[in-house]
Amino acid sequence: MFYDVKVLNPDGTMKKVITSNELKLTHWENFRKAEENLSLQTAERRKVPPWIKEKLDLQFPDFSESRYAD
Repeated sequence: MFYDVKVLNPDGTMKKVITSNELKLTHWENFRKAEENLSLQTAERRKVPPWIKEKLDLQFPDFSESRYAD
């Protein structure tokens, strides 16, 4: 449910009235556009840079990726 909105000038006089029907149409149009922009794809996992992986492999030689995989 939307109520009429009165838009005022800086001096306090009424500039225009936005009807509840106009607000309803604008709301559902914005909602539809937002729904179209949604994506079901998740963010890609960031890869570890090679130099960091090499350093970690040297520090933790017993680390097994399969043991800690998600």
